[in-house]
Amino acid sequence: MSATDTQESTVAPSEARRPSVSELISNQWSEIKHKVLDKEFQNQIWWTLGSVVLALFMGTLLMVLAGYDAPRAWLALVYTAATDMPRVLADATPLIFTGLSVGLAFKCGLFNIGPEGQLYIGSMVATIVGYMVVLPILVHPLVCIVVAASCGFLWGLVPGLLKAYRGAHEVVTSMMLSYIAILLTGWLAAGPLRLPNQQVEQTPYVLPTAYIPSLAGAYLHFGLVLAVLSVFAVDYLISHTVIGYEMRAVGQNQDAAEYAGINSKRRMALAMGLAGLLAGLGGASEILGYHHRFVKNWSSGLGWDGITVAVLGNNNPYGILAAAVFFGILKTGARGMQQLSGVPLQLAVVIQGFVVVLVAAPRIMRWLSERTIAQGRLVVTDPYRHGPRLAALVLTLTGGVLGTGAVSSWVRIVPGVALLMLSASLLAFVSFALLLANWPRTVTMLLVTSLTWITGSIAMLAFGDSAGMVFWAALGSLVLVLSMQAHRMEEATIKGGTPQ
Repeated sequence: MSATDTQESTVAPSEARRPSVSELISNQWSEIKHKVLDKEFQNQIWWTLGSVVLALFMGTLLMVLAGYDAPRAWLALVYTAATDMPRVLADATPLIFTGLSVGLAFKCGLFNIGPEGQLYIGSMVATIVGYMVVLPILVHPLVCIVVAASCGFLWGLVPGLLKAYRGAHEVVTSMMLSYIAILLTGWLAAGPLRLPNQQVEQTPYVLPTAYIPSLAGAYLHFGLVLAVLSVFAVDYLISHTVIGYEMRAVGQNQDAAEYAGINSKRRMALAMGLAGLLAGLGGASEILGYHHRFVKNWSSGLGWDGITVAVLGNNNPYGILAAAVFFGILKTGARGMQQLSGVPLQLAVVIQGFVVVLVAAPRIMRWLSERTIAQGRLVVTDPYRHGPRLAALVLTLTGGVLGTGAVSSWVRIVPGVALLMLSASLLAFVSFALLLANWPRTVTMLLVTSLTWITGSIAMLAFGDSAGMVFWAALGSLVLVLSMQAHRMEEATIKGGTPQ
């Protein structure tokens, strides 16, 4: 056999094992299908969606209690967000970067609480390079972004090194560095780098050669493309590289990772550095794409909101992308909600807080979903025996929500009636939870709730509200009848018979 034949025989198998583009796409699609069909992944999706729905429901209750027209406010939010999608995506862009910053660090078992400071460092550095350095039109923004991302990397690397080699907790160090970054950049914008003869504390504008292109309108810019590319890059890093595997191994069990030969200290430092890089990249894109200069305290909490986005997205890059768009809808829609219905912008922040609390408490969502499914199965199995209980469950929750709305309309007319309806609503929510939990004394609570509604209807009639009297008397009577029927069913179940 000749040398050429030998070379061909050794090269050919290697080339045969190299997958084609179609095979790579097929493998990726199979991986996505396996992920989507995974039961745990599906449960996480349902719990997250349930958390969002509950948060919106709580926001509705707040609006109603404050006397606002909740349906009109939500319509205004949806209308504004739907008709101003470029603004939605522009609001979501920096949240994608800061959410990825938090999520990537968390994959390595670290909680990066400092994306706000890393965002400020990246934005200030991009501003300085943008107006102090003269470069060609295509090279200038690229240099600004690279330098800003590098400085963000170094700013995030510091808490990573302190965590890895000195044992300092990254929550404390990253938060301290955030305040240092915010105060340092604020001092620069108000002092040495301040644009003269301006009331606003800001730096000079970056040169036009440093601008990144606009995509649509005055707000949406090329930073959105960078953000989406960063989502794919982070997902590839975490799921398809050795470094990402080692980061995940360290995050799951540091001792086991070290036993397997992984240098956990280097991986922790690298994870925090890359987290800072992403946040710094987000700051640079906002300066070069929209603000075009550094204004003191320009961010208004985009880094802190990134923590919320990462929690809602379950630290998954694609989940973070979806969560950022959701918060972009809330932010954009809240502006229209304030203009069209008078609801303050702060309500969107409150809803974000509700989302975080509910997503961070998966046991509550798991319990609600499991109990609801269990009640539905009981009704399917024996509708005659368990139907009244389910009907009482639905009517109690409905009455609690509507009763809360009645509070806002009566509190300015007759506070006594408002207090009575508020008490009935609180009893209704408690009864709803007890019904789901199959608490043995729930029927008694339902009886008290229905009697409170009936008493409230009598009070409404005394003050001339005949329509309210009819509705609440009918609801209270119906819940009363269902409660008694459910009680009979429970007694029959205990005795082992069937009620006549």
